[in-house]
Amino acid sequence: MTFEQAVEYVESYSRSGAPATDLIRFILLMKQLGDPQNDFKSVHVAGTNGKGSVCEYVTCALRAAGKRVGRFTSPYIDRLEERIQINGKNISRPAFALLCEKVKTAVEKTEFTDYSQFEILCAIGMLYFSAEQAEYAVIEVGIGGLLDCTNIIEPEVSVITSIGMDHTDLLGGTLASIARNKAGIIKPSVPCVCSHDQPEEAMKIIAEKCREFGVKLTVPDISRLQLLHMDISDVFFTYKGKNYHGAMSGSHQLANLMCAIEACEVLGLKYGDIYVGTEKAKLPARMECIVSDNKRFIVDGAHNPPAMKACAELLGLVRGRKNAVIGMLGRKDPSASLAQLLPAVDGVTFVDDFDAGAVPAWELVKIAEGYGVKAKTADSLSSALQNADGQATTLITGSLYLAGKARKLLLPDERQI
Repeated sequence: MTFEQAVEYVESYSRSGAPATDLIRFILLMKQLGDPQNDFKSVHVAGTNGKGSVCEYVTCALRAAGKRVGRFTSPYIDRLEERIQINGKNISRPAFALLCEKVKTAVEKTEFTDYSQFEILCAIGMLYFSAEQAEYAVIEVGIGGLLDCTNIIEPEVSVITSIGMDHTDLLGGTLASIARNKAGIIKPSVPCVCSHDQPEEAMKIIAEKCREFGVKLTVPDISRLQLLHMDISDVFFTYKGKNYHGAMSGSHQLANLMCAIEACEVLGLKYGDIYVGTEKAKLPARMECIVSDNKRFIVDGAHNPPAMKACAELLGLVRGRKNAVIGMLGRKDPSASLAQLLPAVDGVTFVDDFDAGAVPAWELVKIAEGYGVKAKTADSLSSALQNADGQATTLITGSLYLAGKARKLLLPDERQI
């Protein structure tokens, strides 16, 4: 099997697979593969926003401590392989193809035909971490938690980042139903770290689940946080009397950083390693500043109301005129998201050519006009970037898929690891 054939095999499955009522199909698949998820220690991260950032912080801290660390995240920004990494390096294409072939054989033995793309990729990732003798793997939940295939692991610590309204078609239309699903990663005897900024309803459900299982719940103490400096590119702060520096900025990242710090302390990491890890952690499309053709762009993957709100707050630190290029997927809540962001920009252009599931740009224009904002469409993302105002800062946001396409256009010569 070549890499191209492996990708074709993964894409032969739907993104979500058949609705799951239990984890049996993935449990059986893992058994066919020899239960590779048991060959390394793990950290499990769920939540609505901030999962990827927390995974990056914890991964970098573990690496600073000298550990060999795997990371499984989603979705990808530039290329599929970045979802599966060891010590910051993407799985190689030959390794991906080899392990995909093993997964294909195992799938056929299970006799299940309704796996999702995510499940196939997760199986490849687990095999890779085992084969590469990872000491730890930091695993990001796909959607929800309770019935997510990653929930077969027995982690050293479970982390639940900020919960908000997202994936309501799958997780339910209330914060309570979403919180119950995400709290499904909580397991007996496994410590849990939960972001301090949870809605009261969600925090109550998480706390009850921890009490039910006799689990120690750690919630970062916001009263012990002191902000020293914050701008668009980084943040300096003290937490519990210790200094930290983060290369991803914003109040939302402070919440993510405190979660990661507490999780690292549960893992027994030293302060020096946590400091180095949080300072080095950096992800693309998280308020990423890019200068292209003498124009200033900020690329961010915000795609739901809480993330858009955080994006708008950080954009407020930028001086001068600010425009936006926005595209969103149909399964999101565009109206609620745009309500958070539009007041922070002076002009907006909508695009829809970045993904087959994108909301038509003209529909987004109507939503914006309903908020009293003048908006326009562009024939393509490429033309929107080419026509961006060179005297303004242009924010590109609304979807990680959009962010990935924008980065390829703005950074065509960027080398991939």
